[in-house]
Parts: sequence; structure tokens; C-alpha cells
Amino acid sequence: MKNIIDIKQIPWKRSKYEDSYLDGKIHQHKVKVVDYVKKDIGIESANSEIQHIGAYEYAPGGWISDHIHSNAEQWYYILDGDAIMKVGNEEEVSFKGTLVFIPRNTVHSYKVIGDKPLKILNVATFFPDIESVTTII
Repeated sequence: MKNIIDIKQIPWKRSKYEDSYLDGKIHQHKVKVVDYVKKDIGIESANSEIQHIGAYEYAPGGWISDHIHSNAEQWYYILDGDAIMKVGNEEEVSFKGTLVFIPRNTVHSYKVIGDKPLKILNVATFFPDIESVTTII
């Protein structure tokens, strides 16, 4: 376990963009994922009881569907690329340097715009002793 993490040293889970599914539906389109801090024991970086920190990279045209988390608040920080970000009733074009907060049980999604990949740092905090459910809307 490491607590000081050089994110360039932790590999993507897959080397190519893929779709991910939730309840038999496409939830993320054209995505790669890496975990930096996770609740699971045994990953290459730090472990946490309440937080998950990772990154997503979406190819041009990639997206994540409208969804909610019953037990997590999230922060996204756009490392590179452009997207239309949606949180609740807010929707706007966002770009490198944008910080997005997603309260628990709030519908959110995004779609890559432009011709370069979208890279996002994701920080999720889970409420202890409450089951976490992600639901596509």
C-alpha cells in the first residue's frame, strides 16, 4: 500500500476504450479506468474505508449515462479535454481545470465533445454503513 502516489506509475485496467455495463445497459461508452485509492484491499495504491479516487479517460464521442449514487458524494476534476457536464438541473460545457461536485442522490452524466479524449479525476466519498447502489436513470 502506498499513500504518496505517482499516478503515472499505476496502469489503466484496460489498454483500450471499452463500454461498461450496469444492469444489462451501457453505462459508460468508450472508457478506460484506473484506481488510485479504493475501499478494496490489495490494489497497488492506497486503501480507504470511505473514499475511492480514480481516473476515467473517454474517447471522443464517449459518455456516461444519467445515473445516481445512493451512498456517495463525488468530485470530478477535468484533467484534459472538453465535455458537456450535467448535475441535477445544471448543464454546461466544461473544460480542463473545471471542478464538478455531485451531491448524493443527484442525477449526473457527461458527454465528450471535440476531437480529443476527456480525462477526469474522480473522488467519491461513501457514507459508512449504508449500502451503495448506482442506478441508471
